[in-house]
Amino acid sequence: MSAGVDNNRLLANLEHNLGPVVMTALRDPDVVEIILNSDGKLWIEKLGHKMEEAGRMEAAQGRLVISLIASALETVVTVASPIVEGELPLDGSRFEGSLPPVCAAPSFAIRKKASRVFPLESYVEQGIMPAELLPELNNALTKHENILVVGGTGSGKTTFVNALIRSLSELCPDDRLVILEDTRELQSLSANTQFYRTSDEVDMTRLLRMTMRIRPDRILIGEVRDGAALALLKAWNTGHP
Repeated sequence: MSAGVDNNRLLANLEHNLGPVVMTALRDPDVVEIILNSDGKLWIEKLGHKMEEAGRMEAAQGRLVISLIASALETVVTVASPIVEGELPLDGSRFEGSLPPVCAAPSFAIRKKASRVFPLESYVEQGIMPAELLPELNNALTKHENILVVGGTGSGKTTFVNALIRSLSELCPDDRLVILEDTRELQSLSANTQFYRTSDEVDMTRLLRMTMRIRPDRILIGEVRDGAALALLKAWNTGHP
């Protein structure tokens, strides 16, 4: 049996075991987060709404889902290695799953990829951002200034960064963008865009060092933590925005 057939069978098995509630949520463009807690409750969050309970998933089913995703990611999940993180093979959404002993029963969180990228103007139209901030942000983009986006979990950081990238693509269409991420969430319309992702062997600090040698006009990082923050500061000090 070919690898392609095996992969198709795995994906079909995964879709079946995720069940209709999760699969419907994955197809809904308004859904941003799908969560299974260890008590078996499924929770779904839609854009601009609070998280709501949406059904249940048995522990055995949750364990199988996590194991199938681990297989698709070419890794294994065991008692010694009970956490699985990566991209959901069905649509590239960010997946974080865990098994005992780090939790009482299987649990996971699926952060969906953005189905659309909002323009910065929409933040003004919806009253999220004051109108006077829009030209300041566009000016910062055209002047190659460094921009740091911070906020709590689920506060819309990635959505806002995608809006900034959209404006950047319109204001500076000839710039070469290099985007570094753990899981692919950022989107770019720029013709000259290169994406890189970390792995178990190559961390964000290593990617940053490499990026300095591949002629970036802009370096965009999905998430900065640990020692990568120092590497980012060094990159900024060399004049790379």
